[in-house]
Amino acid sequence: MDNDMTIGHGPVTSLLDERPPEGHLINDLPRQHRSADSSQGSSSQGSSPLHQQYEVVYEDVTGNPLLAFSDGQWWDVAGTSPRPVSVRFALRRDPSWAGAVVQTVCLWMRSNPQHERSFDLATELALAVGELARQLEDD
Repeated sequence: MDNDMTIGHGPVTSLLDERPPEGHLINDLPRQHRSADSSQGSSSQGSSPLHQQYEVVYEDVTGNPLLAFSDGQWWDVAGTSPRPVSVRFALRRDPSWAGAVVQTVCLWMRSNPQHERSFDLATELALAVGELARQLEDD
């Protein structure tokens, strides 16, 4: 059996409760990733401070920030203070964004295959999709 995928990662059992492992939650606000040049030519997205702090920001139907993604971590930005959340939470936060949440996670994992957070995100995504599939069967 090939064990390369698990080298350097914590035990998978810490992910089975469908929450990200505590060691991978980011305690500080994410670093600013975008330069002033990267937001030029975009619509209102480039003007918001949130859009400068995060790689992706999703808004609710009224245009208020809802979810953000940066460095392999989802953030609930709807409250007064951003808080890190799991892929499961991001998928359930607003079902209209579920496809975009999955696409964002997959793109980040593809762009960062050697990052230890990629394995955690893949596990979180698999568990969340499995839960949603089970719920569909029960309905």
